[in-house]
Amino acid sequence: MSLLQKDKIKRFTLQPEFTNHCNFRCRFCPHSVYRQRSDGGNQFTREKGYMSDDLFSLVLENAARYAKRVQIGFFGEPLLHPRFEDYITSFPSKRRYSVDLNTNWSLVTRKTMDILKHLDCVIISLDASYSRLYDELCPGGPVLDLDGMPCRDRHAVLVDKIDYWLRLPDHAPTRIVYVVSSINEHDVKTFVDQWRPKLRSPKDCILTKSVLSYGGVMRDSHMRENKCAIWSQRWFTVAWNGDCSPCNLDVNMELNVGNLFDVQDMKLIVAGDRWHQVMLAVRERSGICANCFDANNWTENRTYCGGSAKKGLNASTARL
Repeated sequence: MSLLQKDKIKRFTLQPEFTNHCNFRCRFCPHSVYRQRSDGGNQFTREKGYMSDDLFSLVLENAARYAKRVQIGFFGEPLLHPRFEDYITSFPSKRRYSVDLNTNWSLVTRKTMDILKHLDCVIISLDASYSRLYDELCPGGPVLDLDGMPCRDRHAVLVDKIDYWLRLPDHAPTRIVYVVSSINEHDVKTFVDQWRPKLRSPKDCILTKSVLSYGGVMRDSHMRENKCAIWSQRWFTVAWNGDCSPCNLDVNMELNVGNLFDVQDMKLIVAGDRWHQVMLAVRERSGICANCFDANNWTENRTYCGGSAKKGLNASTARL
């Protein structure tokens, strides 16, 4: 079915990348093998940078017209952007789309939390129940406490900050994500048991999800074959420099369908020949897609909310 209906574009999940810099080097993530030979066949070599104010203004304009959801993150830690707070507060309070944020929570402070309350969902990556495993799995920069001071026990500080956030009566709906890999699969039950009592609101949940190859870059024994369906999921990823891709796992932006700076209006990209050529290549699993065998594999996902567990929830479209 065409994405254009009577000159109107079907609404997309718009994924703006504030930056592709990250302060962590998680072992299941392509940031851990940046510009190195990878086991997955594809590589993450893309130049790193920060979204400009002009590009962010274009994102806002296009979101108002075409987005059903804006998911901030893609392939970096958004809070590293020097204008992060200004960008978040620029989203109108009355909007036709939801705004979600992906974050490792390391740079969140008490001040930041006031900004995050305006979001529709905060998605926090926390992939271990104890400090030693966390440091093994997610090495990298320091974690700030509520007052913005770096602390030695990174995991303990993250736990304290998330618990503080969940206790705030007006916090945004929150999803605590545990990516299950061969390194931490033994720890899943402990993690869930640790966090379920802290979910004091039905709008919060825990999500355990299988590790992904991130477009054929990584490999792990926990990864499973899964059919790609990005042509029906309607993703529109905008990298920090304006390059666009229809895939939410295209970390190197190899499926480049155009630059938002060049055309201003994402409708022109979706209606263009390059978009349809790329989507055909995705269907045929040619080019970089030949090494991406798992795509968006949500078949093993489980959500825990209010003492219940549900299997197979699509983590990218689920609303809290």
